[in-house]
Amino acid sequence: MIVYCDTSAVMKVYATEQYSDWTEQHVKAAKPCIVSQITWVEMCAALSLKARTHKMVHTEVAEAMVRLRTEWPYYSQIAVDDAIITAAGELAQTFGLRAYDSLQLASAQRIFSQAGAAMAFCCFDRQLNLAASALGMAVLIP
Repeated sequence: MIVYCDTSAVMKVYATEQYSDWTEQHVKAAKPCIVSQITWVEMCAALSLKARTHKMVHTEVAEAMVRLRTEWPYYSQIAVDDAIITAAGELAQTFGLRAYDSLQLASAQRIFSQAGAAMAFCCFDRQLNLAASALGMAVLIP
């Protein structure tokens, strides 16, 4: 199965959180696991925030970043282009989503338009999952 992961799902692979094991199993089993290129920026920012807020110690963040840098090329990455930006703007208005969430959803929607039922959406944001479901995507929920 093709799995599209937003940043909340990818984070669970690199930081110990609730459902980390479950998420990592789905990411490893995915054929392929697809992410938006913006996930890189979101992961760097989120890991940095975890260090600043003491949710992870600096050595854990550094190890997570080394691992992410090493594994990043193995994720299938979808580029953000003009069509995705336009679709994201429309999705933001339709579903009341934040900017990067809208870009994640528009990226997933493009993959879904090509793969259909062969794709599942993996995310840990309730509003984003509801929007993906409304668009017809299968949503992976632990």
